Amino acid sequence: MSAFEVSRYHDEWGPIHVLSDNDNIYLTFGNGGEQSGMQVNQPDRLLFQYTQCMMLALLMAPAARGATLLGLGAGSLAKALLLADDNLQLTVVELREKVALAARDWFSLPDSTRLTLHIGDAFEHIQAPLLPAGQQDLLFVDLYLDNGLQDQLVDPAFLEASYAHLRDEGVMVINLWDEGKGILPLCMDTLQEVFGSQPLQVSTQEGNVIVFVGKDIQLDPHPAACKHKPRSLAATLMCRCSGY
Repeated sequence: MSAFEVSRYHDEWGPIHVLSDNDNIYLTFGNGGEQSGMQVNQPDRLLFQYTQCMMLALLMAPAARGATLLGLGAGSLAKALLLADDNLQLTVVELREKVALAARDWFSLPDSTRLTLHIGDAFEHIQAPLLPAGQQDLLFVDLYLDNGLQDQLVDPAFLEASYAHLRDEGVMVINLWDEGKGILPLCMDTLQEVFGSQPLQVSTQEGNVIVFVGKDIQLDPHPAACKHKPRSLAATLMCRCSGY
């Protein structure tokens, strides 16, 4: 069944479409692809593989108490992070106020005392943050416009500010979609230079590449190092998404 439009918002950057195929609701920008989605009968379940992969960061920083998310979209990643750990405080920076409005109107973005939402430019926020530098355990970067990935993601100034944003042994997670621009190898080289450790990458069937890099630590990619943690995290999310 093809999706049909159920709502539309508009701001200075263009249209924001909310689409439905009855089973799922999707958020799209302009002529771009699906930015985020939500399953109607399981609104807290992560619909796309790339968001599931980004949640692996919780295995790399299991004691995380503070996280920043650059780019809200429909709010699926924000919801999952709040569900996964009752002690996590989440700061979200979203450029477009109408995107945040759509997330609340259609995608069940919660009102939570553990969620602080700032409307503004993510690159400016990281380089002049409201929180003092070195205060966050996790930094998630999911920044797209209707024409794809924002080129500033490979700017050394942005990556250096991201490094400073994290606590010692913090972890940065970036959703990349190379689109033939050669951004991935450039980003990996710059990340290694700035963070002092080798980034890890996970490719998804959707075409996204999720990159993880530790601040002055080498993340262990060996499954045996955290073989019990994924089951525990999955069980927590499954129970909470099912309402138990």
